[in-house]
Amino acid sequence: MSELDQLISRAISSEGKQEDVNKVYLALLRTLLFVPVKKNTAKAEEFEPLFANINGNYFMPAFDSLEKLTAWAGDQFDQMEYVELSGKDTVAGINENVFLCLNIGSEFYKEFSPDEVKRLKMIVGRIEQLK
Repeated sequence: MSELDQLISRAISSEGKQEDVNKVYLALLRTLLFVPVKKNTAKAEEFEPLFANINGNYFMPAFDSLEKLTAWAGDQFDQMEYVELSGKDTVAGINENVFLCLNIGSEFYKEFSPDEVKRLKMIVGRIEQLK
């Protein structure tokens, strides 16, 4: 169980207590994420993350371990590549209307809604101002 899994579990147990939610957000931003991308784009300066469009909503998967990514991808793993990005860079680079799907298929799957992505982007902005 990763640190992020533990924090998500604690936030769920506390029924979304803001202090616990904030710990999840901060941990996500400092965690190395494995983001699946279209094959042959991971080495380019720009890459194309995999996403799903369901009823006009966009969902982008990211994983906090390569093992979780490979478990999710299963026998399709050879059809994709992945990039390693900090959570901070992942959040900074995605559109505010995207659902960020952390660890799909795992026990502690967490979907960050567009509102949460906006909040995370504000946190990233504040961190950048402090530098």
